[in-house]
Amino acid sequence: MGNRRAGGSERRRRRNRSNIKILGRLRPLHYIVVDLEWNQPMSFDSSVFRQVGDRLVFEMIQIGAVKVDDKYQVVDSISIPIRPQYYVKIHPRIRKMTQLGAEELADAPTFLDAMAQFTAWCGEEYTLLTWGCDDISVWKQNMDFFGCTEPMPPICDIQRLFSDVNGCRDRKGLKVAMEMLGIEPDAARYFHNALHDAYYTALVFARLPQPEDVLKYPQKPRPLIHTDKRERAGGETFGTVNEAFASDFARVPRCPVCGKKMKLEDGAYVRQAADKYISIAKCPQHGNMLIRVRLRLESDGQKRLTMTAAKASPSNLAYVHTKRLQMTQRDAAYEEKYGKPVDLEAELEKADRTSMPFEE
Repeated sequence: MGNRRAGGSERRRRRNRSNIKILGRLRPLHYIVVDLEWNQPMSFDSSVFRQVGDRLVFEMIQIGAVKVDDKYQVVDSISIPIRPQYYVKIHPRIRKMTQLGAEELADAPTFLDAMAQFTAWCGEEYTLLTWGCDDISVWKQNMDFFGCTEPMPPICDIQRLFSDVNGCRDRKGLKVAMEMLGIEPDAARYFHNALHDAYYTALVFARLPQPEDVLKYPQKPRPLIHTDKRERAGGETFGTVNEAFASDFARVPRCPVCGKKMKLEDGAYVRQAADKYISIAKCPQHGNMLIRVRLRLESDGQKRLTMTAAKASPSNLAYVHTKRLQMTQRDAAYEEKYGKPVDLEAELEKADRTSMPFEE
């Protein structure tokens, strides 16, 4: 994806590929911080989604990027709107966040033309950086769907580096990271614009003690799947996190096959993040099921709990067992250090929540 410059020689192309292959041991000429915005179908029951299905869960509508030199200063930027070809009606929530509508995108290039423009701007000997893994997963799915033949270059994750440097138990959103570093947003650069978010991400990147350590955090795209493909129990709301997990809704999940009550393994859930929990439950008839629970903080302060259940594989059983041990050790270390247990309410307030429907 970084080698389609007009007039570039094969020797220069080989040199660029060589630089990419030994990523992490060779400093790039410059970093490129990328952010994306995307649209979604108006309804997952719509005819257009039934046509494309999980091959295109989200359709990109903007690429924003800034170039950062070896002194971590922003030296160039680009914003490329993308005219959607399938989800042509911009979802109201997306329009409200991004301020992009059908009229703003009417004359924009389509995905492949936008990719060619972005690739030409990137130049050579660079490393792509993003905040978190959402963008790379949507990007890869769009590349596959629209037949982009260029390989995706390595992309590293600033969010993971930030979390490790600051000892964060959960991944922090970009706004929270800026607050922690004392970076004030610019009134002219509103959030959820790909260029603006890329710029803010570059500012966070530059404030890290060893920014080049980002090369130790390579990313891989994750498959996306519409979440209704799994059996999902309707959500319920509760006053506190403890009330949610003490409820029959959480303690007695139902088998997605027969609807019978199931018993939780060890009678409890394993906390993966402040808003994500997992466990194993057993149906007498259909065996072990993997239970995933999500907590969402509502505008009125209530906690909404939703649940998915699916047949558990042997690897699922081992994974949950390992995560349970890790959580126990982590919580014990926290209590020893701070003299109190983890405050689940406070953790949920600070959680970086994502709605990305990753395939598990």
